[in-house]
Amino acid sequence: MKRYFQVLLLGALAGLMCLAGCSKSEKTPAAGANRADVSAVSAKADGPVEMRIKWTTGKKYSMRMEFKQGTETPLPNQPQPLKGEVNLAQDFTISALKSTNNGGQELELEFETETMDVSQGGNLVVSFDSTKNPAPDANNPAAGILRAMIGARIQYYCDANGKVEKVGGVDELMKRIAAVGKPQDQAMFKQMFSEDTLRQYGDFGDMMPNRMIKVGESWPVNRDVVSPVGVLAVNVIYTFKNWEQRGDRKCAHITAAGEISSKTTSNASGAVVEIKKGKTSGDVWFDPELGMVVDVNSNQTMGLKVTTRTDTITPQLSQKIRVTLLDVE
Repeated sequence: MKRYFQVLLLGALAGLMCLAGCSKSEKTPAAGANRADVSAVSAKADGPVEMRIKWTTGKKYSMRMEFKQGTETPLPNQPQPLKGEVNLAQDFTISALKSTNNGGQELELEFETETMDVSQGGNLVVSFDSTKNPAPDANNPAAGILRAMIGARIQYYCDANGKVEKVGGVDELMKRIAAVGKPQDQAMFKQMFSEDTLRQYGDFGDMMPNRMIKVGESWPVNRDVVSPVGVLAVNVIYTFKNWEQRGDRKCAHITAAGEISSKTTSNASGAVVEIKKGKTSGDVWFDPELGMVVDVNSNQTMGLKVTTRTDTITPQLSQKIRVTLLDVE
């Protein structure tokens, strides 16, 4: 059962990679010097707007990610399915350090807080909060590697459309992880937060069409995503639904709907996990004056087929992911 739990957790956190859209972007011209003015005028007029990420050099963007996942797994000779739940929250900042020669930005992400609770069959099996006293960490097998993330920094090198072209700092993070925890815990952690997963934290530009979009217009987002359970095919349609006020920001409200399926499978986690009938939907709020996504709500449901050498189980999985821009300074 422990192996089943680990496989499900890996599969669930792989869903984080689908959050930012993961698109094969259209070829578009680089952002011009007057793009912010054009976007602001369009927003005020309730007309079409240019949807393109524009990081501002010298600014620090504070963000929060919240992830909640539930599973129900039918088991042989058991009248009720085994229920599991994962709750993960992270606070992090992304600093726009400097412009690059191609009109893009060099960014740096720093993890500030981590909380994680995992329950199975109504029993809490993992609980961690980086803001609390580390004294009890010795009795928590996940505490060391989660606490090692605090203060870790990841670098992103983006093009003029905000799309990440290169990621740095992953090796340094993995060295921090290798210094703590048991080998099996380290292996699972490295699968959960691979370079492809970490890339998505800074790749907001990957969901944008990078052109003028009018209310009612849609654009496709498609990508093969490398995850711990194999290659996932993610196919999403985004639609500019309307203008909405989000706090003190006037935002373009974008809806998303699509499918997630297994393109290839892997037994690297000790079992073969195949996604059946994966659905994804959600809402995105984009502030054109800021040139940034300020809120993302994403929902996924999946039927999984998990096969080991001796057993096959078919969990039903649902998960909610939210990423919020808390402040810019």
